[in-house]
Amino acid sequence: MNKLPSMFAMFRRAAGCGALALVSVVATPAAAQSPETITTPVVDPGAEMRQHVFAMERAYSRVHDYTATFHKQERVDGELLPLETISLKFRKPFGVYMRWMSGGFEGREVLFVRGWNDDKIRAHQGSFPDVTVNLRPDANLAMRGNRHPITKAGFGEVIRLLVRDARLAEARPQDDVQYTDLGEWEVHGARSRCIEARAPGGKFSPYYAPRAKICFNVKTKMPTRVSTWDVEDNLVEDYAYSDVRLNPGLGDADFDPENPDYNF
Repeated sequence: MNKLPSMFAMFRRAAGCGALALVSVVATPAAAQSPETITTPVVDPGAEMRQHVFAMERAYSRVHDYTATFHKQERVDGELLPLETISLKFRKPFGVYMRWMSGGFEGREVLFVRGWNDDKIRAHQGSFPDVTVNLRPDANLAMRGNRHPITKAGFGEVIRLLVRDARLAEARPQDDVQYTDLGEWEVHGARSRCIEARAPGGKFSPYYAPRAKICFNVKTKMPTRVSTWDVEDNLVEDYAYSDVRLNPGLGDADFDPENPDYNF
């Protein structure tokens, strides 16, 4: 009988010690905890903008062919050339037909299909002397007034360069590439989302351009306008696309110089 009070007292003392221990844990200030338990989430403000670029790549993988009106202005040898308007047809893996509608080259036609015509361009000037010629894509005559050969024409190359730079910025946060959301605009009649990217410039920069403005159709994700500037903020390239039709089912006749609608 006289042992029960003693056992009860021991239980009370143990319970009291447990309560003190619990209070001690709860009351431990954050400053006293190990630094490894306190983390600050890293926020990448460009992550969302890069996702828009990656969405363009995914959308283009579902495009087999398309037609568009291509608006092109480039700086070549330091001179900003006049705006050119071109009717464009494109089919994967790589077939392109272009007819100039304005810009001083009205009537010019160019046809290139990889693996056809010894991988040469079939072209004619559209003005006197209007002679049809076959040229290597990188020949001086083919490159006259152009920053890029015809083998880089179309959505594919534009998207490839945008994605390359976006992945580079993602892998190299030390470059501090800045993205600005410019909101939605109407570009050549298409509702478009526009963003601007600013990257390190200079001769040894791994990025395509120190400043680029990218607009894409909010529905199709295809580019509607892409412009780039140099380190001195001079416009270098301005490419826009209107009247775009995706997957219209272009056939072999669309890439055949014997097409009766063409003038080769």
